[in-house]
Amino acid sequence: MADHIGFVIKNDSGKYAQVITNRKSACGGCQSSPHSCGSCLTNSKMESRVANPLGAEPGDLVEVRLSSGNLFAGAAILYLLPILVLMLGAFLGTWASTLFGVTEISGSIGGAVTGLVIGYTAVIGFDRSQRIRRRIMPTITAILTPKVDLPKTEKASCCG
Repeated sequence: MADHIGFVIKNDSGKYAQVITNRKSACGGCQSSPHSCGSCLTNSKMESRVANPLGAEPGDLVEVRLSSGNLFAGAAILYLLPILVLMLGAFLGTWASTLFGVTEISGSIGGAVTGLVIGYTAVIGFDRSQRIRRRIMPTITAILTPKVDLPKTEKASCCG
């Protein structure tokens, strides 16, 4: 499970909130090699839209959780679905090329492009589906400290 601690910075329509958290991997490899990773030069803060079933308000320090299963499901939808539909389209395009009298290469390319468009359209549809989005969205699981002064935006400091 991925657990993060963050501050609620804004409520979105009652059921959702904008939360700012630290990236867990930022500066994880700093100064471990002579060339360093350079992550200390980027912003180590991450802003996310999360489900807010506890009614956290701006300024609350909260725990945000995303289960591993939901994380993998979201990654599969985003990355694997378009690739699988692309491959299916390429195979169907090769098969259909004989019906339309075009070369197998042209049918395969046309089917692959069509499959890719259908795959990304499906990903967009899943993203807009409230039922699916709710299942794979990070959720506020605890309000740790109510109404804390929000931290001021500052430049990322390296390893400290």
